[in-house]
Amino acid sequence: MAFADSSEVRVAYVPEAAYGVTPATPSFKQLRLTGGGLSTNKTTGVSNERRPDRNVSGVFETGQDVTGDLPFELTYGSFDDIFAAALFGDWSANKLKNGKVRKSFTFEETIELGVTDAYSRFTGVMVNSLSLSISARAEVTGTFSLMGQKEALDNAPVTGATYADPATTPILTASANIANFQVTGLDAGAKVRSISLQIANNLRTRPVVGSKFSEEFGAGRCEVSGTVELYFSSNALYQKVLDHGSGSLSFEIGIASGEKYRFTLPKLIFGNGPPQKGGNDADVMISLQVQAVFDPVTACSVMLERAIA
Repeated sequence: MAFADSSEVRVAYVPEAAYGVTPATPSFKQLRLTGGGLSTNKTTGVSNERRPDRNVSGVFETGQDVTGDLPFELTYGSFDDIFAAALFGDWSANKLKNGKVRKSFTFEETIELGVTDAYSRFTGVMVNSLSLSISARAEVTGTFSLMGQKEALDNAPVTGATYADPATTPILTASANIANFQVTGLDAGAKVRSISLQIANNLRTRPVVGSKFSEEFGAGRCEVSGTVELYFSSNALYQKVLDHGSGSLSFEIGIASGEKYRFTLPKLIFGNGPPQKGGNDADVMISLQVQAVFDPVTACSVMLERAIA
């Protein structure tokens, strides 16, 4: 009997034309990931029936939902489809804004077992949230949090399925590959140690009588937030917090010309961010909480551009 190794797990996806339906002869794209995966979460109930012998009469199933996190190291061109799904938008002239376009996928995980592999196919998968982490002297990382309708097991690929290899672009770092970083509304000389961004779609299940699976997920507001960690250098920086100030955030990330992204949060509200005064041998820092709101000029809360020179 062969035992499986996590290092050999393949994760691939294909867009669905109809929610929850895997296309015929699907053209899967493999994803570059550092771990994680999807799984089915069953909900059950225990019978409250009384028995004179004090035993439990039964345990019944009430539903199944698919959830999972997919962590990654950011590379150019590897996640453009997933970015679009996270923003509920379409790429247009290499520009992507948050919107109302629903996108679902079939995800397939293949576990290598030698002669006969194990396949798990998750249909009706949507992106619930996206996080991005940029820290000094580290690679740029992120996580896609997914929700799906159901899982099906198999021991063979879908008939006619193809699998495109992932991009081979290099992993991007905060040290060497960030340029034109700007947070308007702050001191021009402010120095940043880390940035974390979160985009939440607030998906919800829609259970129905007659099925243990959800209908297509409901979507809440697109909430874009983050934390900018800065070295404390003057009261002017903290005054922006006390004034409930506003501004914008943008930066470019990439290595080669034409293979760079530009992230823009065009309108930010500065939230909480008191100076963090630690013990000896530590810097005084400000962890500035920011919340993106709708910007009437760009007609969005978050914008992503690609193919930047």
